[in-house]
Amino acid sequence: MANLVELSDGDEARALVAPELGGWLLRYARALPRQGWTEAIHFSQPVVDRYPLQMYAGNPLLFPLVSYNITGGKEHFYEWAGKVYPLPQHGFARRSVWKVLDRQASYVTMELADSAATREVYPFSFTHRVTYRLEGGRLIFTQEITNRSGEVMPFGTGIHPYFHIPLAPGSRREDCMVMLPACQKAVARPQMAGFDLEPQAATIVSVSQDVSGTLLLTDLSEKRIALLDQRGGIEVSLDWSKAPGYKHVALWSKSIDDPFYCIEPWTSLPNAFGRVADHDLVLLQPGEVFRAEIVFDIRSV
Repeated sequence: MANLVELSDGDEARALVAPELGGWLLRYARALPRQGWTEAIHFSQPVVDRYPLQMYAGNPLLFPLVSYNITGGKEHFYEWAGKVYPLPQHGFARRSVWKVLDRQASYVTMELADSAATREVYPFSFTHRVTYRLEGGRLIFTQEITNRSGEVMPFGTGIHPYFHIPLAPGSRREDCMVMLPACQKAVARPQMAGFDLEPQAATIVSVSQDVSGTLLLTDLSEKRIALLDQRGGIEVSLDWSKAPGYKHVALWSKSIDDPFYCIEPWTSLPNAFGRVADHDLVLLQPGEVFRAEIVFDIRSV
């Protein structure tokens, strides 16, 4: 097992982070007045032991690509400035060693910087800093990506939290639902060549609904989504209102039988490098810094 960083907010909240395993957030729990200690994040030791082969747990970090790209009919390749590069699904950050820059009882700051290995597949110089901080029982994720190249740096980034389903002992998957704000559903064209948008009113989606094909949403009227365990009286939420670059969200679960459900804020939709005419890549100028803050919360309802 790699070195783990344990975070605590007194007796109110705790978290576990694995910097050497892609800066992977493994756990986040909060002590609730009625339910006691409640885990928001799905943790699986067997999955951790199989790293990096699979990461169906925790909160993997996505960079410099979210989802996957298609170039010349081949998946997991992208083209930039006339050259084709290989890049795996969700990029390389989640399978890289992150350096710990600062660590205190309630927070840890980690950094991923470019290297000879990253420049072979992503020819840019960068630093990517992430902090996980417990504050008032909430878990606050902050992100700073700096372009240290002498040219514009394109990228996509996002998070991939696996929320524990159900949230309370004695509850069932059927008791859990996702509260969605008004938004637009993004429906992919063949080969992810583009997306057609369908207006969607604020709605409630059952976690028992199959989203193994990924439900993509954009233009959300509110950058906050809550996951509710109605029987257990527990709500877990993500709030990315302080992450202006995050424009989309993906809802996904491997199947309706797995004990997790993913709510994933992203800066871009799939095949961002391949959609030349309507790409939604972040284009960071030399020396510019991309910043985002996303808040995880657990509360009784």
